[in-house]
Formats: sequence, structure tokens, C-alpha cells
Amino acid sequence: GAVAHSQAQVSVAVSGVAGPSGGSADKPVGTVWLAWCVQGQVHSRVHHFPGDRAAVRAQTTALALQHLVTILQPP
Repeated sequence: GAVAHSQAQVSVAVSGVAGPSGGSADKPVGTVWLAWCVQGQVHSRVHHFPGDRAAVRAQTTALALQHLVTILQPP
């Protein structure tokens, strides 16, 4: 939606359970979905990060940016 409703060519989306509460047996704290849309191609992954809320958020941000750099690099 971010790319479709703007002039952007790239978007990153994140959703998950950073904690300290909100987890379940199916989606425990630390479960995070990330998605990247670059030139109309969508890439997505799920990760299970350890640690408290701050650690989960920091790891999520780092992975989101690292993977974006990887996607944007020419082959």
C-alpha cells in the first residue's frame, strides 16, 4: 500500500509481537514479520528474536535495513 499510494519505489513493513506481553503459543514474544517491496517485487520473512522489547525492536530494525541494502544492490 505504501508504494501504491505514494511516489515511493521502495517500502518496508513490519508487524509482530515485541513484548513484554501480547504473545501466544502460536506467536510468542519476539515473532516478527518483515516485508520489503522494491520495484513491485515483494519479499517477506518471519523471524523469532530473543530478548526484551527493546532488543526485539533493535534486531527488527537492523534486519529490515540490512535486507533492504541487500535487495537494492545490483546483481
